[in-house]
Amino acid sequence: MVWKNKFHELINELWKRAKDQNHKMTQVEYARRLGVTRNAFLGWLRGSGQPDVDGLVRIASTENVSLSWLMGDERPKAENELLQDEQTMLTLFRDISPEYKEHLLWLAKRWKEAGESAAK
Repeated sequence: MVWKNKFHELINELWKRAKDQNHKMTQVEYARRLGVTRNAFLGWLRGSGQPDVDGLVRIASTENVSLSWLMGDERPKAENELLQDEQTMLTLFRDISPEYKEHLLWLAKRWKEAGESAAK
């Protein structure tokens, strides 16, 4: 299968992101989060295995990525499809308190205005 090699790269990318968000996360904890054993997860990291369809769906849902991305689809995204960074920002945004959401939205509007002013 062509996507097998791409899956190996993408699961490593997801693992790196998880470690960036929680430096204390272990491979065992991350494997449990994905619903697999540590050995299965290690196999994926090395490129010597891949999940079944149910596993792909579980990973995509857990990590808030699309199935097409997870399978290595490199076609251009639809206009309304979020980029990976946008999905990450949305996930983080949903986890903060309403008060901080207001502050963050205020900042984002100011940054946008500043960028538009600088472009003129």
